[in-house]
Amino acid sequence: MPTSQPRKSRKRTREIREQSRVTGTRYTEAMRANDCARAGGQQSPPRLTPTRTLLLPLPQDALAGLFELAGLLLRLRNVLVLDHDGELMDVMGLEGVPIPGAPIEDVEDAYYRVRDALPEGTQEFAEGMVEEYPPTPNVLLLIGPDGGNVVHLTTIEVAEADLALLAEFADALDRAAGPRPGPEFEALTQALGEIGRVPYYSWMPEGDEATVAGWVRQSLSLVLHSPFEGPRGAADHETLSNVLRYAEGWGSVEVDQEEEDAADRVAWSMVRAALGI
Repeated sequence: MPTSQPRKSRKRTREIREQSRVTGTRYTEAMRANDCARAGGQQSPPRLTPTRTLLLPLPQDALAGLFELAGLLLRLRNVLVLDHDGELMDVMGLEGVPIPGAPIEDVEDAYYRVRDALPEGTQEFAEGMVEEYPPTPNVLLLIGPDGGNVVHLTTIEVAEADLALLAEFADALDRAAGPRPGPEFEALTQALGEIGRVPYYSWMPEGDEATVAGWVRQSLSLVLHSPFEGPRGAADHETLSNVLRYAEGWGSVEVDQEEEDAADRVAWSMVRAALGI
């Protein structure tokens, strides 16, 4: 009787599908390339750390970058290595780009854990595949006094350590793109410059190292940027928390003008951070 093969993790399956999509190769080809890149490696164990609950507005413009970041992480891991004709190169034996304070394999694991915390259907919504979320108990659509849609609202629980690692990753890229990065950032600076000169994929930024680093920070703004800052931040957080509390289990709820104004402020704060404006 043949023995069953161990199943790939959900994270690895997503990673291979993403690799297949961005390279235009078949799933099995992307899987072989992924297996070659991981040959002999071990996955970092999950971190047992305190968690943080984030109250998030989910404007569509602020979501796209977070999911597009997956391709850049694969590129920094040297899983996705394309030649200038767009052909997938042999990745056997290549190591990921060294990132001081934020090993790329750990960053990628943290990134996927944070993505997994988002409600089901978020990626499809971000990519314009659906106008509204599929039914889910943790997404609330706010409807203003005039009957128009205001914004989707949700809460997610993420590990403090994962957020800290993603922040360290963004900081390291900023350092590598700065005027005096230091010798330990040399490989990362070179990689950012190469990505900016030959982005390979339409959603990657084209420009210098600072352009790429800024795009990464903007892509992570959904989870690293708090829209509840400034003199009205605490009040807006309380207002929208109350909306979620009294509408628990509903798919949508009508809000008054004060609640709509609070939602508009935090949604625009998130969009500005995501678009770098």
